[in-house]
Amino acid sequence: MTNPLNACASEQNSQQVQQESPTSTAETNVPVKKKFRLLIAIAKLLVLILVIVWITLQLQKSWTEILAYAWTPRWCWLIASGLFYLCGYFPASLFWYLSLCWLGQKPNFFKSILAYYSSQLGKYVPGKAMVVVIRTGMIVSERVRVSVAAVSVFYETLTMMGSGAFIGALIVFFFFRENAVFSLIALGVAVCSVTPLLPPLFVRVLKVLKVGKNDPNVQEALKNLKYRHLIIGFALMTILWVFFGLSLWAVIRGIGVEPGPLLDSLPRYIASVSLATSLGFVVVISPGGLGIREMLLSKLLIPFFSLILGNPVNSAFNIAPEALATIISILQRIISIIAEVLAFLIMAVFYVCLKKRRPNQNQ
Repeated sequence: MTNPLNACASEQNSQQVQQESPTSTAETNVPVKKKFRLLIAIAKLLVLILVIVWITLQLQKSWTEILAYAWTPRWCWLIASGLFYLCGYFPASLFWYLSLCWLGQKPNFFKSILAYYSSQLGKYVPGKAMVVVIRTGMIVSERVRVSVAAVSVFYETLTMMGSGAFIGALIVFFFFRENAVFSLIALGVAVCSVTPLLPPLFVRVLKVLKVGKNDPNVQEALKNLKYRHLIIGFALMTILWVFFGLSLWAVIRGIGVEPGPLLDSLPRYIASVSLATSLGFVVVISPGGLGIREMLLSKLLIPFFSLILGNPVNSAFNIAPEALATIISILQRIISIIAEVLAFLIMAVFYVCLKKRRPNQNQ
């Protein structure tokens, strides 16, 4: 026969275990989360160290040749490179404006373009969140909600990177098999970037990221996104990558190298820039893909420079393809930063003038 006291004690112990169980489970999960975060931090640090080591070794290897490389800059081509680069952002800014409209907002077109160009310098802040802060801060008004604007930035950025990885991977796969490894990596990045953009999945992704979680209107606005919008985005972003390819071509011509007929090599320029930019974007710890993009771009350009430096028209250039690729990748970055700074200053002036001109109007 069961002792009532023992039964009561057993029941109390059972209840105590049930009450303590959630707490102990939560306490167990805390160290796991800390370990996971620590592993991520270590992984990011290792990637950063590898990039720094690669840049150091590459510069050390090519520094003598770079210093000995006496080149006369062709300023018209270098300026053209910066202009091509800035022109490439226009179709992307147009897509962002359209995305805001599709999400039920009523942005001012001119102000949208200003905000887009002005936000480009934000990507050089680690984490890339500053792009969202600048762009949403400039576009928000009574006709544009902050949360929806933030969602549109995610949508536009993922579309740009997904299209770049996809286009670059296809070009390399069909035309330049010597870089098949980059092609496979880029296809993986493209799938990871494009898949979340599919309308049913994009809603869930934003829930996981907790973007616009405090605004119930965000989920309603996301229902307006359709598959055709993604197709329009890819079409506009293709124009962007073409202009970025032209920017790279102009840099090569700007240092005096004759790369041959443009149409013959344009696919390579597009693939090199799109792959380097898209894969560089994945490394969040690297602001603006600094180091990563240059490393990938130079690696992709080495086979091309090995080919064109053998052309008699470039016989005067006594420099290794690796050194030339390093020069081009670094110079292209410098030109792009200068172009973005100038664009920021110009757009900031226009933005201030617009605010002063229409202080009491909804923009």
